[in-house]
Amino acid sequence: MGAITVIVMLASVLMTLPSGTPGRSLVAGVASPYYSQNWRLFAPHIMKNNVKLEVRAQWRDDDGALVKTDWMPVTEIEQRAVAGNPMPSRTQKLTWNATQAFQKRYRALESEQQDRARDTFIERSPDGGYRAISDEALIAELGENDRAVVRYLRMDYMLTRYATVFATAALDRTVERVQWRIVTTRANDFTHRFSDEQQFDTKTTVFGWRQATAKVDSERVAAFTHMIERNGAKDELRRGASPAQ
Repeated sequence: MGAITVIVMLASVLMTLPSGTPGRSLVAGVASPYYSQNWRLFAPHIMKNNVKLEVRAQWRDDDGALVKTDWMPVTEIEQRAVAGNPMPSRTQKLTWNATQAFQKRYRALESEQQDRARDTFIERSPDGGYRAISDEALIAELGENDRAVVRYLRMDYMLTRYATVFATAALDRTVERVQWRIVTTRANDFTHRFSDEQQFDTKTTVFGWRQATAKVDSERVAAFTHMIERNGAKDELRRGASPAQ
């Protein structure tokens, strides 16, 4: 027992020595799952970018004319309930998490695929109207047998569904099309941390219109309506609609 104690003590001392010390890497490799030290606990890698999702929608007025909304700051509205809350709910950062996942899949595409992904996914239908381009056609266009394409399209569909439900709740209308953009603002560096002037330009990535084909569940709409009203955004989201061009 005494020998084991001595070995553990010697190994502990060896782990605290500089990284170039002979034998340290071997001991650290064995003990790291249980006894490793990571200084990031005290100085974590802080995210430098503030990412927000904004959506807008098109719907028909009483005369059948197509109306387009202004950009609705979905992430900003969600996060109004986060300020001052040390343990915010996951529901208060849904779009923040979704946007991170979406960007990861979008960046996995090739440059030409990204260009197409930012374009509209709507086409003319035989009856003279418009319809969503089929999944098969999009896969054939973006790249067949490409897992990155399939993974992206799944996330694209998810954001289309999310934007549709949010817009339906915000406008209390039957939404025909939705669109989103990702607004990225980089925080000032350490030297300019106290400056009120933004050091870096805001980057905005706009994606094309998507047909709102997903079935809208009344319970989900009610949940979004409650969130919008609770955060005091109902009136501001209904302002600014204009005829679609």
